[in-house]
Amino acid sequence: MPVIGHALVGLATAIQYEPAADRDGRPLGPAAIALWAPVVVVVSYVPDILSQLGSMAGFRHASLAGHSLAVGLVAGAVIGGLWAAASGLSFLRLTAIAIGAILLHDGLDILQAADRAPFWPWSTRIVSVGVLLPRRSIPEGLLFLALFGAFVVWRRLSGLPLGTLVPLVDFRRRASSAAVWAARAAIVLILLTAVGTRTLRSQRERVARDAARMNAQGRYAEALRLADTADRWPSLRAGRLDIIRGEAYEALGEPATAERYFLRAYEKDPTNFWAVADLAEFYAASNAPAADRRRLVKPYADELKRNFSRHEKLNDVLGRVDRQFDQE
Repeated sequence: MPVIGHALVGLATAIQYEPAADRDGRPLGPAAIALWAPVVVVVSYVPDILSQLGSMAGFRHASLAGHSLAVGLVAGAVIGGLWAAASGLSFLRLTAIAIGAILLHDGLDILQAADRAPFWPWSTRIVSVGVLLPRRSIPEGLLFLALFGAFVVWRRLSGLPLGTLVPLVDFRRRASSAAVWAARAAIVLILLTAVGTRTLRSQRERVARDAARMNAQGRYAEALRLADTADRWPSLRAGRLDIIRGEAYEALGEPATAERYFLRAYEKDPTNFWAVADLAEFYAASNAPAADRRRLVKPYADELKRNFSRHEKLNDVLGRVDRQFDQE
């Protein structure tokens, strides 16, 4: 996900749609002015917040739900209602901003080629347009800083105000200097928290890659140990570590344990190509009678063809599955 991008896009949204008065036409108070931008920036991270909270609570489809269109609409309406009640601002305005910020987050994730299934729970089909945004932190940050700078320049050239949080602000606004700086500090804290979470997740990713490499090298006990090490907050993609464990136990000659982990990975995230592919290959290579193996393989093979028709490894996986039956 574009961590820095979400913060800067949230800040731009706050500046663009900052209200001048409450729903009754009265001027905003200092607290409402100071809190406006931090709240909008936090709302811009709601899909990730929901995903992490759901994962911590043990909800197996947390990431899918947190980034789905349906949940985004509901979450935006709830946030809009609570926000309006607390601030005195227009419910419709705040709900529109909240829903827009949440769905924009999901859209940016898709542009960065994150695995998102926006139509969950009706469909787990991945929506992807390829990698249109940088995936590494520094290039991503530079891109969004440039875009945010262009946005600020456009506002200035258009004679539009920049709100209370941009250094070129007109300090005649009614928010106190202390409140403004507290709000700025809050935004910096939000960004540091997001970047810190991403850094920790990147560390978990490196450990998970090491575990997968141990499997490839036949060092299965080490792979299992590293999978346990990586299985901490902030969590990785749901089911990824279960796939590593399943592959290790299958190689160790423990098919029952391997099947349990493969099924758990699939139940957590059916949008993961390898969760489906490993089950198809596992059942194809089992010691069950051919008729039973074909029955077990069929739904996963069909799902691979239906939901992952463009995946670069699809033909390799289906070829390996077919060869298991050709050996009969």
